[in-house]
Amino acid sequence: MFPKGFYRNKNGELNVQGIKIDALSAKYGTPLFIYDTGLMKERYEVFLSTVKNVKGNIHYAVKANDSVNIIKFFGKLGAGADIVSIGEFRKCVAAGISPKKIIFSGVGKNNDEIEIALRNNISQFNIESEEELYDIYEIANKLKINANICLRINPDIAPNTHKKISTGEKETKFGIDSEKIISIYKKLHELDYINPYGLGVHIGSQIFDFSFFQKAYSYLKWIADNLKKSGYNVPALDLGGGIGIHYERNKKPDFNNYEKIISELFLNSDYKLSFEPGRILIAEAGILITKVIRNKKNKDKNFIVVDAAMNNLIRPTLYDAYHKIETVKIKSGPEKVVDIVGPICETGDYFALNRKFVEVNNDDLLTIRTVGAYSSVMKSNYNSRVDAVEILIYNGRSYQMKEIDTIQDMISKEKIIDFL
Repeated sequence: MFPKGFYRNKNGELNVQGIKIDALSAKYGTPLFIYDTGLMKERYEVFLSTVKNVKGNIHYAVKANDSVNIIKFFGKLGAGADIVSIGEFRKCVAAGISPKKIIFSGVGKNNDEIEIALRNNISQFNIESEEELYDIYEIANKLKINANICLRINPDIAPNTHKKISTGEKETKFGIDSEKIISIYKKLHELDYINPYGLGVHIGSQIFDFSFFQKAYSYLKWIADNLKKSGYNVPALDLGGGIGIHYERNKKPDFNNYEKIISELFLNSDYKLSFEPGRILIAEAGILITKVIRNKKNKDKNFIVVDAAMNNLIRPTLYDAYHKIETVKIKSGPEKVVDIVGPICETGDYFALNRKFVEVNNDDLLTIRTVGAYSSVMKSNYNSRVDAVEILIYNGRSYQMKEIDTIQDMISKEKIIDFL
């Protein structure tokens, strides 16, 4: 058995499932994303044990990493999926996930997407406005297909996370005002082909203070309980995701505290519960390997220029996110304060600023940790850069996850206008 995750052997060389990272870089090139299925499986099983007492169903949040192979891996472990587009839906189907285990979330489902989802008997729609409800109602009536509807509540809770990933506050685009939820839920019972299925809440991502979950879930349950007391059927509650992970230090997520909260609220209830973990299942299972192009020194700054860029990993640029960075082979010697930057023509193209780092040479390999979620999935081809190769490590072997378009492939897909 190999250690789970990425570890160093007795020679200080970074490994995954018995394979040296520098050997993988030599085989596939850089930049290179590497995903460890051993750690993915461990995280899934821990989360599953956390929600088993309340008979919770796990729906992997595909937006975290939409690779068909990663979706398929979690599907084989028993997960359903939470999606926000028909593109994600088609990837889930390709990965073998039954539409009956897929939840369709998001504020911007268009009519074509709604129709495709209905024709494929999707499990439920998490809807975010009354206007969306009537769009689904009209399409469901036209098709004569029942739609399971879950109303997403906006509870106006700020969970002390980055503003760009806080999704439960009044001023965000997400969810339905809590004052309107009861009246809209009652309306569901008056509409043909609309099946009132439940209520949901998702207040954001990277949440470490679980009192915010306690507050949101308690409010959700209070509304559901009151609807049931009034004679309305509320079969299901969707509790979303959002448990934080530690990017800066090796500390596991606080599953015990989360389990305590959901058990206290739902252990003896008859609600069918859904959970939508994403980052917590996949983030730590991914690393990005990048090669040093050169060192550069300005008057007051030292730079390490690498061959990965913000088009591969935009989180530091977008969220000022921290990622642990280290050399693939242990190096000793003096440290200096550096910026670790990519080759793209943007000042914001960086992975670390003002960080103490050991001196490195051209062609040294660096590893950027905890990039399994919201990293490759947010890639671009800015500056006409090709995608990084992505590989999956399973049972001590490496597998390339998809073909990469060359620059010539990219050019061939453009339609050259004749008269220019």
